[in-house]
Amino acid sequence: MPNLEERVHALEREVAVRKKDEKLLTLAVRALATKEALEKLQDTVERSQEQNDKLFDVLNNHNVFTNERLSDLQHQIIVLDGKIVELDGKIVGQQTEMRQRFNELDGKIIALDGKIVNQQTEMQQRFTEQTALLQQILTRLPEKP
Repeated sequence: MPNLEERVHALEREVAVRKKDEKLLTLAVRALATKEALEKLQDTVERSQEQNDKLFDVLNNHNVFTNERLSDLQHQIIVLDGKIVELDGKIVGQQTEMRQRFNELDGKIIALDGKIVNQQTEMQQRFTEQTALLQQILTRLPEKP
């Protein structure tokens, strides 16, 4: 029968072998788990990529739509700006025309004022002449009838 020391050595060898086997099994299990995790991760990445592609397409379509709409709005602004410039030109033309008409009316009013002054002067002269004539007539009349 083996002695105690031999048995301890045999048990130590057996423990060492089992530890080595345990390490190999642990590595094998980790490799399998890692392979499975890697495959799941790869599936997740592929699904995420598909979702990202869909999101990119949606964003790209939205970008195209937005650019078209902005282009339409810019065209409308240019058209409105042209109309505003056209209206500004019409307003300036109307203002110029009104100033010309006011100047014409001022000239006519001044001319009428001149005519009125002339007629007043003429009327005053006639009144003075008639007053003088009446004075002459009154002086020729007898004092009592």
